[in-house]
Amino acid sequence: MSGRGGRIAQVNTFVALLRAVNLGSHARLPMARLREMLGELGWQQPRTYLASGNAVFTAPLEAGAVAVALREELAANGLDTEVMVRTGEHLRALAAAGHPFAAPGVEHPKLQVAFPLHPVTPQQVAAMPVPGGETARAADGEVFLHYPDGVGRSKLTTAHLQRHLGTPVTCRNFGTVRGLAQMC
Repeated sequence: MSGRGGRIAQVNTFVALLRAVNLGSHARLPMARLREMLGELGWQQPRTYLASGNAVFTAPLEAGAVAVALREELAANGLDTEVMVRTGEHLRALAAAGHPFAAPGVEHPKLQVAFPLHPVTPQQVAAMPVPGGETARAADGEVFLHYPDGVGRSKLTTAHLQRHLGTPVTCRNFGTVRGLAQMC
């Protein structure tokens, strides 16, 4: 694709993480339809991972433009949800660095990554009240979480994170992060 002055626009690999998709009967979106929408936007190699709103694709745009265009496309198709977009390079680096709370015997579902819509600082995360035995740490623009008793029993919910960080977030377990990184 040509840019200004005949230059070729750089094609980037992106990961889109849709917030609160396919949880129970809420915000239903078949992954085949998500792949179709990505293709309709003119983006290449659309692939999805699991059924929870994770997609990998290439586009000749910047991450911010991708997020806006995809959110508008989703809204036009009846789904109003936030879209967190990261580069494939960023996700590969997160996976390669490992989860800071990983330890022998700790299962991936207990290791989560919260992807904020807007940047948060380590100071915001450090000041956030963290209930029970859970732990939260900001690193590489994301919030790494450890739920020793599992996510289902925690009070460190997405709503809690959003309220104290002041921005929408979507969470993925570290196994999903690694799977998406491999797709990139």
